[in-house]
Amino acid sequence: MTKRDIIMQIRSAKAAHIRWKSFVQISLRGVVTQESKTEVPIVQTECDFGKWYYGDGMSLTIIPSFNALEEPHEMVHELYIQIYTLQKAKLKGGFFTSTSKLLKKRQEEVDRLFENFNDYTKILTEGLTQLEIDILKMSDKDIEEII
Repeated sequence: MTKRDIIMQIRSAKAAHIRWKSFVQISLRGVVTQESKTEVPIVQTECDFGKWYYGDGMSLTIIPSFNALEEPHEMVHELYIQIYTLQKAKLKGGFFTSTSKLLKKRQEEVDRLFENFNDYTKILTEGLTQLEIDILKMSDKDIEEII
């Protein structure tokens, strides 16, 4: 595998994550299509980025910027699960709590989680950019040694 091949894999992984994020945003807004159902795997090893990261990408584990991708990747999936679960939960107002107050409170929590989701997505995409830079700085000999 050449440096160019690795760079192309990284760019493809970044595009896959951005595509996944778009489908997450669509599905969380209640727009569910057949495509969005299949494009939003919940488990981090099942999305296209995860398949690359835990598959072919593992040859890059010697590079710190590669290893730094795992936590933000796990977090975007965890936050997606939290947002999805919160949105699907049934709300029941009580004697002292109205449903509208519960809806408002839930929406505030969803907004907070979605902000964190976007923050971790940014960290992940910036990390992929850093990995690409690190690979570009490596000599062909260094690339041969890690592959």
